[in-house]
Amino acid sequence: MNTDLCFNLALRKSSRLITQFYEERLSEAGLKVGQFSILRAVYFSKQTTNKELQAILVLDQTTLSRNLKPLLRDKFLQQQQAPEDARLKLISLTASGKKLYAQADPIWRDAQKQLLKKIGSEDASNILRVADALAHALGEG
Repeated sequence: MNTDLCFNLALRKSSRLITQFYEERLSEAGLKVGQFSILRAVYFSKQTTNKELQAILVLDQTTLSRNLKPLLRDKFLQQQQAPEDARLKLISLTASGKKLYAQADPIWRDAQKQLLKKIGSEDASNILRVADALAHALGEG
């Protein structure tokens, strides 16, 4: 294998292109891909904390806060103190957040199908396998 090739550059290039692909589609719902990922994680978690979201999405606090801010401001998400620990803030979807997620989810699912059609099921499986291997090797899996 050519050790002059840069894994970081190759993956970042692909990552930028895939982000653009999803953002073009999710813009119909007024969302960035990072915001959709947060809505999806909260939807499946029902209720979560910043720390849990950071772990689920593998984001640093600054990036998570930047993506949370418009969702909280526009009342798609709500934060409330945890009854057992006032220092913890519980995050959940509001009624309008559930409605936004319900609007965006079919757009995301359609994007998934489009991308699968573009790259084929074998490459899609390989991408997921490599992503899992990287996450495991780098300590996130």
